[in-house]
Amino acid sequence: MLLKNKKMGRIGLLVAFVLWVGVGMAQEPEIRNTIEKFRPTNGCRIPADIKFRLGATHVGGKYCLTEEPFIIEGAKKLNELGYGIIKLWFANGEGNPKGYMYHSDWKVTRQTTLKELAEHPYYRRCFDMPFSVFALSISDGFPGNSTKDLTVSLAKTEEDIYRLSLYLLQTYRDREITFIIQNWEGDWLLRGGTGPDAHWEINGAPADWKLRVENMCKWVNARQRGVDRARAEVKGGKCKVYHAVEANRVMDGRNGVPSVATHVLPGVEIDMVSWSAYDGVSEDGVKMYEGICFLKQNMRPTAEMNGKKVVFIGEIGYPENMANRTKEEVVRMWDTFMAVYLALDIPYVFHWELYCNELKADEFDRKQYPSRSAADMRGFWLIRPDGSKSWAQEYLESVLKCAGERYDRMGQ
Repeated sequence: MLLKNKKMGRIGLLVAFVLWVGVGMAQEPEIRNTIEKFRPTNGCRIPADIKFRLGATHVGGKYCLTEEPFIIEGAKKLNELGYGIIKLWFANGEGNPKGYMYHSDWKVTRQTTLKELAEHPYYRRCFDMPFSVFALSISDGFPGNSTKDLTVSLAKTEEDIYRLSLYLLQTYRDREITFIIQNWEGDWLLRGGTGPDAHWEINGAPADWKLRVENMCKWVNARQRGVDRARAEVKGGKCKVYHAVEANRVMDGRNGVPSVATHVLPGVEIDMVSWSAYDGVSEDGVKMYEGICFLKQNMRPTAEMNGKKVVFIGEIGYPENMANRTKEEVVRMWDTFMAVYLALDIPYVFHWELYCNELKADEFDRKQYPSRSAADMRGFWLIRPDGSKSWAQEYLESVLKCAGERYDRMGQ
């Protein structure tokens, strides 16, 4: 474990950080040149399988466009738009799970298990759609900064993930499909939320941060064991189930703040790492590029991955309705994102999101009712409330159209 030798751990982290900063600074001109080489609008060749690398999240949108159950409406829309991968929230609730309220009658409870949720007709209909990858965001059971004995809760976490994974592997064993079980933004989980106390980069880490890290490592390991057990029982099928840890404050970690990237990843073995990559946004793309490399440097892949270090983008968006942004600015930023992801051969990129879930006035108001107009929202969308395509969607659509060919500016 990372925390067994605290003094050496701190020294090792400091040395790694200093070396990384030095190397990163020395390589910045080279990184910029690489990014420009892979920029689609500079004529980069788009991978033939780009459809199965690009997708979006669908959860919590503050409007709907049909009278179908909301989760099904969104999955259908993403398929219609030509995306081959999708990210969904996967959590129970009383009546309807949070984030999928419109025109829905889930009839679930807080006692509904993850396996039972996967068996629900709404999820079954989504899973039957022709996506190659379903990323399922599951954060159940994270112990936070609890000082209680975790034996019982972690055993339940492992068993729940095991039963879900076993069900998916058995049910879809004859289909080429991948399920990725992951958490929501891990650094916010580690910090206990998104409020003022969570900004460790400003206020410093709390006194119990080492306990939080230790608990998170135990939680991650329990989830990974659940997936590993299921895979050991179901071999030879076409369906794959993987486990990923999502980080979201990678730059804080590079700056010496306790983080998932620097304190959790080195202490666990996992299949993949997801990055909710807003802290990597910059005009030239260097931070994004270096952040991905930093995550790869710190992760320890499971034996299942045969030494391959897989980092994917679990969440990224550039809100259209903020800071008086123009179409040119949004397209340029997405072109930079794609240049980095193509240069580093990122397997999956999930746009945040299909329908916007964030208000300008209060970005943390996640209630779906009442539905809102475009003017009320920040603009994290592919499709606007009136059904029109966003600037990001127009750009990504042009990328999809150029699969296997050099990007054509006329495709925009």
